[in-house]
Amino acid sequence: MRHDFFRLCIILIILFAFPQRGDAGAESVADLHVTHLQPVPPVPLRPEWNRFRILVWPYQTDVLKDFDRYRKAGLGGFQIDRGAGQEERVRLSVRQHFPYYVGHGADKGFLYLTRENRKTVMNTRELVVRPHTLADPHTLAEMKRHLLNNVNATKDGLVLAYAFDDEISLGRMANPCDVDIHPLSLQWFRKWLKKEYRSVETLNRQWGTSFSGFETVMPQGFEQIRRNAQTPPLSGWNLSRWIDFRHFMDFQFATVLSDLVRYTNNLAPDIPAGFVGGQGPGPWGGYDYAMLSRAVQWMEAYDIHGTNEILRSWWDEARRPRMQTFFSTKDPKMDSWFLWYTMLHGNHAVIAWPEGWFHAKGDAIAPHILANRGTFEEIQGKISEPIVNQETRFAPDPIGLYYSHPSIQAGWAMDAIVHGKTWVRRTGTLDDENQTMGLLRKVWCKTLEDLGFQYDFVSYLNVREGDAALNKRFKVIILPKVVCLSEKEADALRGFVASGGLLIADHLCGLLDEHGKGRAPGALDHLFGLTRDESAGYLNGKGLTEVDGERYNRPYLERFTYHTRARRHKGIVIFERGTRNSQGETVLMEKSWARGRAVYLNLTPLEYWDPGRRFSAYGNTWRKMIADLLRSSGLQPRIRVYENGTPANMIESLWWKNGERRYLCLVKNPTERKEMREVGDAIQGITGHSVDIRMEFPENVELTNLRTMKRLGEGRMFSDRFTPWEGNVYEVRKVTIALEPS
Repeated sequence: MRHDFFRLCIILIILFAFPQRGDAGAESVADLHVTHLQPVPPVPLRPEWNRFRILVWPYQTDVLKDFDRYRKAGLGGFQIDRGAGQEERVRLSVRQHFPYYVGHGADKGFLYLTRENRKTVMNTRELVVRPHTLADPHTLAEMKRHLLNNVNATKDGLVLAYAFDDEISLGRMANPCDVDIHPLSLQWFRKWLKKEYRSVETLNRQWGTSFSGFETVMPQGFEQIRRNAQTPPLSGWNLSRWIDFRHFMDFQFATVLSDLVRYTNNLAPDIPAGFVGGQGPGPWGGYDYAMLSRAVQWMEAYDIHGTNEILRSWWDEARRPRMQTFFSTKDPKMDSWFLWYTMLHGNHAVIAWPEGWFHAKGDAIAPHILANRGTFEEIQGKISEPIVNQETRFAPDPIGLYYSHPSIQAGWAMDAIVHGKTWVRRTGTLDDENQTMGLLRKVWCKTLEDLGFQYDFVSYLNVREGDAALNKRFKVIILPKVVCLSEKEADALRGFVASGGLLIADHLCGLLDEHGKGRAPGALDHLFGLTRDESAGYLNGKGLTEVDGERYNRPYLERFTYHTRARRHKGIVIFERGTRNSQGETVLMEKSWARGRAVYLNLTPLEYWDPGRRFSAYGNTWRKMIADLLRSSGLQPRIRVYENGTPANMIESLWWKNGERRYLCLVKNPTERKEMREVGDAIQGITGHSVDIRMEFPENVELTNLRTMKRLGEGRMFSDRFTPWEGNVYEVRKVTIALEPS
């Protein structure tokens, strides 16, 4: 209690001690981007980006001392930390034609809070002031001062990219933290609200408040929201005062990043600027990827909850570099698979964490690293050129997965119910394994990939702004627990169906508006032909949280507290107990609408994330259900791959195109990187054995294996060898059959 009182006193002192400081500066930042974030344009990449790269982080190693070891191991580049005073490394880069990226270009401590500053924003249920508030022009000036020194010191070498900092966040990575109520941040927030709501009366109706003017508006933290939003019905929830504040803070974070990108571009016009150590999508830390994708020109984001495919979707037309972090498992096969998987999914590089790689136990190079020298060299060689080429584009099927960040925020609130007041200790690490929205997103990705399909994510911001071209791009759009929908989004989705599209929702669709306020009926209930009885509850009728984070240390399937005695349809849990259509159906409810159709599953497939469920009768049932819907819209896989006679073989097919050229990539696609050696009797795990595979195409093609340069001929069916810890790359040409003259 004394600690909370002391914290409150500090906040009040700050609020009243600095009412005027920085007003003009704050206006200069806020007025540039009050509500709309202008996307920063991409920049052309330098020639050294023509192939995939393994870039070494300078931990337990120094490129000046270990350059020969880097070459011997087959590594492709390095990192310069900050830059000022690092001119000798720049000269080595030019002399040896060895590229690098620059890390911590804006220094440490501003975008990533350190030491005591970090402690002030952790484990508190109160609204807090962010140290080095991003609304203060002094904070931006300090970061730009570091950028000026570091960019000028490094821009004349073979620099691939500039990273402002690592694992950046509004607070501490993706941990809960209700920042920022610094006076300058509140000024900006109030201006943003005025643009959003126009009048304080409109805001009061939405929030359920009675503010006299925007100058008196205060946000609300999650603790206050949590007390009033713990049980159904959802139509009685109002998360607006919290979600609006979190949405603004995401906007502030992205705006500051975009400002730093433009500043860096002025110093080094041809080098992309961004950050490394990106967290998964969630309500904390600033990680709304619809905004972040507009704010930076490259990113190394941990592939948490689909971030790699999210960025791939939105960075494809004008490609921007994506990277992953490479942590060696000390198993050469597992390491090889990760590199192939990362490259074939369109990443330009990995940043290697080299702990224990060099000078370990008297060895110049660790044996498990040297064992993959051939893989390192091949993956960074000619085979990667078609994939990383700036003119190459991903070629998805016409399937859209909807990304709704307000739904992610509301979903987190549902997850946090089980924690009570201890929600502040629900860390980002716990979220990685237990966030319902993130796991559901990955389940839909794996489902489509297992069926032989690829997809693009649909940005809720693009839909709101009328810039999504839904019917031109998609035949099918899937709404994974899109609980929050604005009227603009709902209208766009109705238009998609009316123009011939198939819309699929799993559960809880549109029960809250874009601010998190409940509505009855749901935004798309009429489109789906639904009626709801919320008093019947959800799942087993006793709760709403699906993955119970309090059980984080139990096996995955034991975390579903409210699945016990829930109703099931063919083994799959029914989510909404009181939802049905006019025919009395409670699942797989379908309604024709103009030229299209809307299907409401009322099912939750989260158990599919468990490998035992994925490769079992449960998985077969779920895949058939979705395959039938896709087939009804005229979609079929462009290839079927069989391993040991089964199509559910954990082999993903990826398609890329460059002009008239088409590339097919095959790679193992486990539930998680730590996949067991074998899943079932017929499916090889990553560290299994090389096998014969059979590939079937729906039409005649000419197929060439680009790794072996072996031409496999023409036809619809082909056989080849596949090594599960590597990948296969083919060029596919359509074969035109000449008609005989009549």
